[in-house]
Amino acid sequence: MVLPKNRQRARSDSEKEARRDAILAAAQRLIGRVGIDGMTMNALATEAGVSKGTLYIYFSSKEEVLLALFVDAMAQVVAIIEAEANADTLIEVMGRAPTEAPLFVPLLARLVAVIEANVPDTSLFAEKRKMRDMGQRVAAFIAQVTGAPEHKAREASTALMLTMQGAAQFDISARRDLSSVPDDMRPMFEGQSFSKSFPAAARLILSGVTSDGPS
Repeated sequence: MVLPKNRQRARSDSEKEARRDAILAAAQRLIGRVGIDGMTMNALATEAGVSKGTLYIYFSSKEEVLLALFVDAMAQVVAIIEAEANADTLIEVMGRAPTEAPLFVPLLARLVAVIEANVPDTSLFAEKRKMRDMGQRVAAFIAQVTGAPEHKAREASTALMLTMQGAAQFDISARRDLSSVPDDMRPMFEGQSFSKSFPAAARLILSGVTSDGPS
């Protein structure tokens, strides 16, 4: 839903949701130009066409905006998995889906230490519940596709998320300018890219679920 005027006060729940979505869309555009670290609440208010007072009605801080963006990106990852994966393609789709949702990997790299640590508990717990529910959906999907016991699928889902987070953090190092890195160190930095490290790890984790080994 689009409000008639961007600065008009949102009154109904649908109008408030539309305004919130518009702010998040503006944040994504702004990050595309200046990066995550370069985004400020002042710049976001300008980009979204709202006053700072209005912006703070919806989000108390930059980190709260980033957490909402991450949850949206995680929803995109889950949607890709559910739409495209089957018994034959599960490992391949799980390995690439995180790279296909804009901002998912760079936000995941900052999730715990930078973002969640600076978000008020009320907002944090609300978003964490959404993340928990999506993790459970992934676990249920893994069990459905592979026929694995539910507890084994849950363990795999948790291991994938933890591994994904570590790979995302290393991805920051892999994106540095390699011209300043000694020749003997470049393979190490290049190998830390998310697109290389996580699919390999996902293959190892999911092979334990898709195999006929003991449960």
